Amino acid sequence: MINNQDDYIQQHLNSAQIVNTVRHSRYFLLSILLVCLYIYCIYQLHYHPADSYFNLWFILTEIVVSMCWLISTIHFKPNAYKLETAHRWLQTQCLLVGICIAVGLFTIYFHLPQVNPAFEQVEALTLTGLLIMVTQAFGLTYLTQKLSYFCLVFLPSLVPFFYLQITELHSINPFISLALNFSMIVILLCANSTYRIHRRTSRLYAQNNLLVTNAEQQVSWTDELCKQLQTEVNKSKDIELQLQLNNQLLEQKVRERTFDIEQINRALQDQHQNLELAHEIAGIRPWDWNIKDRKITLTNFKQEQIQRNSREHQAQLHHLIHPDDIAHFRAMMKQHLRGLSERYEATYRIQNTQGVWNWVHDIGRVISRDPKTHKPLRMVGIRRDIQQERNSQERLKLAASVLEQAAEGIFILNNELRYIEVNPFFEHLSGFERHEIIGKHLFDITANHKSQQRSIHSSIIKQVVKIGSFDGELNEKFLSGKEMPLWLHINAIMDDEGRITHYIGIVSDLTERKLQEQRLSYLENYDTLTDLPNRFYYNYQLHQYLVTQKDSIKQMAVIRLNIDRFRPLNEYLSNNGGDELLRQVAQRLRLTNAEALFVAHLNGDDFAILYEISHIRPSVQEHCDRIAKAFTKPFNVFGQDYEITVSMGVAYYPEHGRQLDYLNNCAEQALAEAKNLGGNTVYFYSNENTALLEQGIFIERDLRKAIQNGELIVYYQPKINFNDQSIYGFEALIRWNHPEKGIIPPGMFIPLAEQTSMISEIGQLVIQQTAKQIRKWNEQGFLNICVSVNIVALQLRRGQLIDDLDEAIKANGISGSSLELEITESSLVENSETVKNVLNQIKERNIKISLDDFGTGYSSLSYLADFPIDILKIDRAFVSKIGDCKQEAIVSAMVAMGKAMGMIVVAEGIENDQQMSFLHKLDCDIAQGYLFAKPLPEQQATEYLEKNMEPETYTYQV
Repeated sequence: MINNQDDYIQQHLNSAQIVNTVRHSRYFLLSILLVCLYIYCIYQLHYHPADSYFNLWFILTEIVVSMCWLISTIHFKPNAYKLETAHRWLQTQCLLVGICIAVGLFTIYFHLPQVNPAFEQVEALTLTGLLIMVTQAFGLTYLTQKLSYFCLVFLPSLVPFFYLQITELHSINPFISLALNFSMIVILLCANSTYRIHRRTSRLYAQNNLLVTNAEQQVSWTDELCKQLQTEVNKSKDIELQLQLNNQLLEQKVRERTFDIEQINRALQDQHQNLELAHEIAGIRPWDWNIKDRKITLTNFKQEQIQRNSREHQAQLHHLIHPDDIAHFRAMMKQHLRGLSERYEATYRIQNTQGVWNWVHDIGRVISRDPKTHKPLRMVGIRRDIQQERNSQERLKLAASVLEQAAEGIFILNNELRYIEVNPFFEHLSGFERHEIIGKHLFDITANHKSQQRSIHSSIIKQVVKIGSFDGELNEKFLSGKEMPLWLHINAIMDDEGRITHYIGIVSDLTERKLQEQRLSYLENYDTLTDLPNRFYYNYQLHQYLVTQKDSIKQMAVIRLNIDRFRPLNEYLSNNGGDELLRQVAQRLRLTNAEALFVAHLNGDDFAILYEISHIRPSVQEHCDRIAKAFTKPFNVFGQDYEITVSMGVAYYPEHGRQLDYLNNCAEQALAEAKNLGGNTVYFYSNENTALLEQGIFIERDLRKAIQNGELIVYYQPKINFNDQSIYGFEALIRWNHPEKGIIPPGMFIPLAEQTSMISEIGQLVIQQTAKQIRKWNEQGFLNICVSVNIVALQLRRGQLIDDLDEAIKANGISGSSLELEITESSLVENSETVKNVLNQIKERNIKISLDDFGTGYSSLSYLADFPIDILKIDRAFVSKIGDCKQEAIVSAMVAMGKAMGMIVVAEGIENDQQMSFLHKLDCDIAQGYLFAKPLPEQQATEYLEKNMEPETYTYQV
């Protein structure tokens, strides 16, 4: 340990100042060279001719500074010079630089303006200010390790300024003088502050080094003291044993040994603090029990000795020790005190200050007994906190238990990939006992006869060695004879320095999982009733044939097969009988289509067959005939024979399509044609229907987008009263405003919409837009306007129509009498009772019902009597043929019948005055047709209404 720390710090501080200044002075000298060169170049570029004194100053300054830099660089290399020599050199160097700067200031400010009139005083002041400020700034940066070095540069530079203030006080601006003096003072203060900062930093660094040195020395002394303590402890034990064995001799020689014992006690006291530190680090708390005097000395958690009465200590132990451990503690203590055990040793739990139970290990021994009675007189011991060890042991036990009980195969490898431990489940998986596995390499217990297996094992080992892990599936056959699919996971275990010490492996048996995957795959791809591929697998396989095997299959036929009149037969047979029939049909198809690529059960009684067309195979017609012939034999269902026939539709690849959906559509169309022909036949798809099919597909696709994009709009065709030619109302007609094709009439898309659910969406849209338009007309004062909307059978059957009407009426605040629903005769054919209930609910809302296209459908006069119809609408097909006697008779009969039943009669499609005049004579009520106006968009319909009808005085209320 360093005795005089202040001298050491001062010496280190002085050395650091000189060494750092030597290193930094090189950069300072380079900076002075550059600044002088910069000032010289500026003057030479702007003023001619050059001045010899100024040149002489520049050359001498550059030479002096350069020589100083060379000497500092070459002579004063790190750790190669004496500090005193370096100090003297730095003083000389700084003084020389300061003199050069002072001479430069004299030359620039006093000499140059005299010899060069063009060089003004302000410019001289600027250059001198530049020189002094820059040099002092670099001085502050590099020379403030020691203030004397900076002053040797700074003080000579002040001479020109002092001289300037003395000699030219009358000509110089006082503010400039004040500013210069203030700047010099600030620079000097900054230098002093920087010096103090450097000095404080160096002092702190020296103190840190000193503390590190002292700490290292303290550690060394501590180690020596520990060794001495151990030696002394051993000596103390020897002495105590000797005392016990030579008790009589001790009495005789007590005076002789007293001095020696006192010396030993002093040495022990000297080492007492080190012993306490060692106890604290080891978590040991010694105790000393004087049984004779009933006193016990303890050491608390602060390593402070506490003396208690034995009875008080026992009472406190009763509260500190866990109730379950008190009996064990007392039994061990009594056993040792009675001399039945060599030493006392007990492990129990005590409660700490936070109320937590911690495990401790208590060891003690009686060191003094009465020589006559052998009763214990004194006992010493130590108590050690083993909670952390206990936790570690519990974790190890738990880990071992997990390893033993795990339902996965677990093994441990050394860094050479050899087994050092396996769990019982791994023994079960591999079929080997533990002793047969330990010591073998990773894949020594598996079969490696095949080159592919050896290659897989080699790649796994390379990956494990390279990146320390592997995770993957493989099929393994163990040498014990067991073979199964496995999932192998291996991870490397590394030590604190990142070196691999072991590998942990987990092996899972995938046998059950593979079986589950097979079962799931079957359920996903096969129909459980017929054991044939289902629709999903059929589409997937057809796609594979169309896309991935184009080169191998040049032509193919898609055959769609359907049982004729299966629905009534299924109802007759019941569900079980229908299922049995489908199973037998599937079995017969499987037997008769051995040459087919694929046989699938799509749904219900719908089957599909993929057949490759080749010159070495029978033709498609022959193949279909063979299927039909196979179905001429009856099917026995629950003891009863049934004869069935099938219809087949055939489409060819690639003639009829190259895409899955398109080819299926062609086959379905062909099947539909076969059913239309009465069944029990084969129909081959014709290319003549291709254009219609494409058009239907494209219209359906575009129509769905049109509904979403709001391309459907409502036109309004006026209805006129025959008597006074006034406007009765309008008929709402849907139009499609296609972004590319313009307005598309309803005849192009309504039939297609009626085949899908889109007709309901279109009907809902028409009702909503019509209700909004009625509201607008009501707000404009046109109150008694009735607008009719066409309704199809699907809307009546779906049950959504009433809700749509209620929503439109409520949202727009209109009256139900403003609406009229036009229903075709075909809507009344099926579900007549259901339709009647819907119509009655419509009537309850004051909405009129019109029978549209009367006479063109399934005409039945019973409809007029059974259903709540208000309006009878004569179709344009009859109106357009007025002039023909027979047609006129039909029209006259229709009008007369409607009037007789108290209905309003509407004639649509009126295009000329003859038709108008004829219908007027028949006392027809309402006219509609191009004679008055074609269907008009919203704005034009409003203008038509304003032109032909005066608005009523009305204040509209919602």
